[in-house]
Amino acid sequence: MYAKQLIINGILDGNCHAEHIQVLTKGRVSGKIWSNNLSIEPGGKFFGEAAELPEKEVVSLKGKVQESATAKDNSANTEKRLARKSA
Repeated sequence: MYAKQLIINGILDGNCHAEHIQVLTKGRVSGKIWSNNLSIEPGGKFFGEAAELPEKEVVSLKGKVQESATAKDNSANTEKRLARKSA
């Protein structure tokens, strides 16, 4: 399961990836979780492994991706339609 925030107050069996995971009083998690912010309330249960989320890597694609002819044609057609509408 992948989510930005995960709040568990029931049973979850499996692996989870979330920035914030909160296991409430009636929550039970079994599996491996990846999160940088994990909280377990009194009564909540966790069975498994926990690890931090990997750092997000931003890669610039400028100069690495070629624009296709179709994309150029679509862009030109859109500009023509907008010019006609404004005239």
